[in-house]
Amino acid sequence: MRDRFPGGLYRLMDSPLGAVLGAMAYGLWALFVNRHVGWPRAVLIGVAHWTMSVIITMSCVALMRALFWLPSTPKRGALLAITGSLTLTYTLLISVHLFIGTPSILLTLAPGLAPTIGFAVIYSMLMYRENADDAWTLALKRCRPVAATTPLGGPHARA
Repeated sequence: MRDRFPGGLYRLMDSPLGAVLGAMAYGLWALFVNRHVGWPRAVLIGVAHWTMSVIITMSCVALMRALFWLPSTPKRGALLAITGSLTLTYTLLISVHLFIGTPSILLTLAPGLAPTIGFAVIYSMLMYRENADDAWTLALKRCRPVAATTPLGGPHARA
């Protein structure tokens, strides 16, 4: 039971459904906060924020996986994954909101700060935990060298 919850959480965090559902809350918040500029512009801001949130969530998961393996230890990999994904996320969010002329950027982004940091920390810690404890696996195992006797593509390759 202990491992079912983290495994389910990982699968949700790694899925397009998780990205769309999480982004919906951010998009609705952006629409609500910027409603004073008129509904057509507030809807544009909300849709832009929703779209960016989905794209950023899916791309930052891939970025965190890539950054995790760059350093020599899983602990450093987790730290790099967290800082790298947060830097990219907020650079993109602030840049696009400046470009589309969002009047309340800080107020628009403030509620998402804690969940975004939490997402980066939890996802990175799931990768760290999986690589620190061989008995606990998800689907993120570090690629191991293929033995000379193993068929091309590994033991589970399709014929």
